[in-house]
Amino acid sequence: MLSEYQRLMWQWQQDEPVLSQGENSHPFGAELASAYNSYFTEISQQLIAAIHVNEPAFFEGLIIDVMLAMGYGGRRRDMAKRLGRTGDGGVDGLISLDFLGLDLVYLQAKRLKPGNVVPITDVRDFAGSLDAHHTGKGIFVTTSHFSPQAVDFCARLPRRIALVDGQQFAELMLRHNIGVHVQASYQFKRIDRDYFRMRSREPAGPR
Repeated sequence: MLSEYQRLMWQWQQDEPVLSQGENSHPFGAELASAYNSYFTEISQQLIAAIHVNEPAFFEGLIIDVMLAMGYGGRRRDMAKRLGRTGDGGVDGLISLDFLGLDLVYLQAKRLKPGNVVPITDVRDFAGSLDAHHTGKGIFVTTSHFSPQAVDFCARLPRRIALVDGQQFAELMLRHNIGVHVQASYQFKRIDRDYFRMRSREPAGPR
């Protein structure tokens, strides 16, 4: 017991936090990061699977829910509209960024099984739809991923088209608690060494 006390005192006097392996690290940091990465991969796959169980219209509405949660349209439901299969030039939804509808963001949903890619032709068609609607902002979301050619095509466009693949979309759902709820949370605490230093420097009161 005495040796353990001496070890703790020596670490404190050497200004080395007992529960630290670095300035901003935690002794279980590597294990926690590994566990979280495994959890994130698993729940992301579950979210994508849940999307595929539902109808295509569900995915279109889900994209609007995520965009509103991110702050688009001032988070107002009446600023967003799902167009779906109305033959509106391949556009699945839109969100107004202002109350007069002068600044619009058009949405495209592409529900594909993992392993399939969104080809450049689909992205090019979406860009053409934006031209037809006289707008320069679009968000293309897929449950899979985009081909390198599609990504390069968007990077060279004068208009702004954001490509969101399945992994990114699942991350957005998790970040904004769409389709998930918090089951448990944990706090990891660290000694407030400044608190103890200030108390040790205070003058002793009358005895």
